[in-house]
Amino acid sequence: MFNLIKSFVSRMIVRYNLSLNLSLILIFFVLSFNTIAQENVEDNQEKYLDSLREIVVSSTITGPKKIDALLGLGYATIGEEDGRALNYINEALNLSKKQNDSFNIIRSYNRLARLEIYYEDDNRAIAYADSALSYSNKNKLKHFAGIGFSYRLKGISYGYLQRNDLSLESFLKANSFLLKEEQGPEIKSYLAENYTDLASIYQSIENEQTALVCINKALQLAKDIDSYWEIGEAYDFLSSFYFEEKSYDLSRKYIDSAKVAYEKVDNIDGIHSLQKTNAAIHLKEKNFDKAIALYKQNLDVDRLDSLAYILTDDYIFLSKAYMEQEKIEMSKVYLDSASFQAEISENPVNLFDVASQKAKIFIKEGNSRNAISILKKVLSDPNINDYKESQKELYKQLYEVLEQNNNTIDAYTYLKKHSHLNDSLQDVIKQNKFNVLQSEFNYNELSSKLEARDAQLKVSETEQQRAQERTYFSVGLLLLLVAFFIYTLFRQKKLEKIKREGLIAKQEVLAVKQQALDNEVKFKNKQITDFAIHISEKNDLLENIKKKLKNVKAINETHKGIVNETIHYINSDIEHNKEKIQLYQQVDATNDSFRAKLDELYTNLNDKEKKVATMLRLGQTSKQIALQLGISAASVDNYRYNLRKKMEIPKGNSLKDFIKNL
Repeated sequence: MFNLIKSFVSRMIVRYNLSLNLSLILIFFVLSFNTIAQENVEDNQEKYLDSLREIVVSSTITGPKKIDALLGLGYATIGEEDGRALNYINEALNLSKKQNDSFNIIRSYNRLARLEIYYEDDNRAIAYADSALSYSNKNKLKHFAGIGFSYRLKGISYGYLQRNDLSLESFLKANSFLLKEEQGPEIKSYLAENYTDLASIYQSIENEQTALVCINKALQLAKDIDSYWEIGEAYDFLSSFYFEEKSYDLSRKYIDSAKVAYEKVDNIDGIHSLQKTNAAIHLKEKNFDKAIALYKQNLDVDRLDSLAYILTDDYIFLSKAYMEQEKIEMSKVYLDSASFQAEISENPVNLFDVASQKAKIFIKEGNSRNAISILKKVLSDPNINDYKESQKELYKQLYEVLEQNNNTIDAYTYLKKHSHLNDSLQDVIKQNKFNVLQSEFNYNELSSKLEARDAQLKVSETEQQRAQERTYFSVGLLLLLVAFFIYTLFRQKKLEKIKREGLIAKQEVLAVKQQALDNEVKFKNKQITDFAIHISEKNDLLENIKKKLKNVKAINETHKGIVNETIHYINSDIEHNKEKIQLYQQVDATNDSFRAKLDELYTNLNDKEKKVATMLRLGQTSKQIALQLGISAASVDNYRYNLRKKMEIPKGNSLKDFIKNL
């Protein structure tokens, strides 16, 4: 209403060219109306809360109505420091337990989980969600929405704890129950939020195709119910997604779509975030003036909130933009502001970003010495070890500066650190991918088991019903023996058909499981191949470094010795890598069938003994086995002795020949 009146007044002033005094009067009227409207909203809210308080203190009102009032007050007082929210929700929980009301027990535990997420205690939130699930009945339609919301809360909490596998599994379970519910606006809203969260998880493990499938589902659900907040979030995700893909036209298109949706629900923070993404696109496209002008508008808004970590990012962005524009002095001015805010901020990443930008400015000015000094200083900060991505980028930046200054040895040192850290981060991504795939497999396997159990229960119920019918017919229709025989024969055929269909269904489930297992094997084989390619690329890099070292002119014998020692180390590393590639290829080709044979014939072998047996089958020596397993050669001999004993190999027979002939 206020926006309509404000628009109307603006048109009146323009159309009839009203005098300044009249314009001021109309503006005063609009502002007064807005103040009155805001006061009315607050009055209505307070009246509603007063009515809930009256229900809570009333001795005549009991049961679900009082529980609803307590949960409503608990939700309304979240964020207040007096702890009233927790007291209200606990009171609702205790009352629900006294009345043995499982539906409201689930609601109360879910509200407690939501409260703990607000206070950033994600482990307690998961515990409360599990408590809600312990009171739920997964065969009761009334509980489905509460169960779905419990799993959603677990998915959010696991996401904050960076457990993508468990987060994904929780969101999938939430969807499985919400999809069984009647698809009203609230349920569709939850589903849209779930699919948006799933899209974020898949994007984090670089599964872009599945991420797009999920976000499109979220968008369709949100559009079905005109939920503009969720529509805006889906378009916001797509704008960020295509920005990372460097498809800036598509990113800008989705920014516009998200802005339209956010404006309809007055999501000011969302619009503000979109403007920053738009400014980042302009910077990537070298439209420096547009990027700077747009970001300065955002800076004015952020200054009102005075959040140091946000202001630090704003000032660093402007410093980078001016540096790209070759306006070094202006870049320094904004970097000084960023440095000041970074000191106030409790986020160490802000300090690392400021140091990185300072080094870039020094390099731009040709002052490599200061750039190297500041990068080494920030890399010596103990906090840097907790922020691997920042640490990796700083190693790369320092390596590049040192290489430009022909400091080959130090450059090589930091290149190794960067490569090692990059490999570690890639391993984390691969592990996350595997964990997510495992979670999907576990979820699908569980769903298949539940479906099979439901089918079995239905068959069992059908069989019981048939048995009762046969008993009734045998007693009631004894004189109609012929008719009873025909009827029984007919029913028996039908029952056999149902059993056959059940058997076919079980075979299909087994086929699905086998397919999932085949896919998992393919995935592991791909991991091994990727590992071999990575080592091969690393060998190429070491060969190039070795060539450069050979061309280095030694000043004296000491330097010559260092260079030769480094070349010897590189040669050893290359040979070791080649052995690893050969071993992994051999293990990939033979491991699965042979291990299965060992598991079948010798159940008394432990995992380490099975690994030693596999490597002996591949023709590895005790020294090679010790190197690959990280143990001594003497330990390998002990394992060989245990293998001979457990496999009952006669004296004089070769252990290797015996294993190869299995």
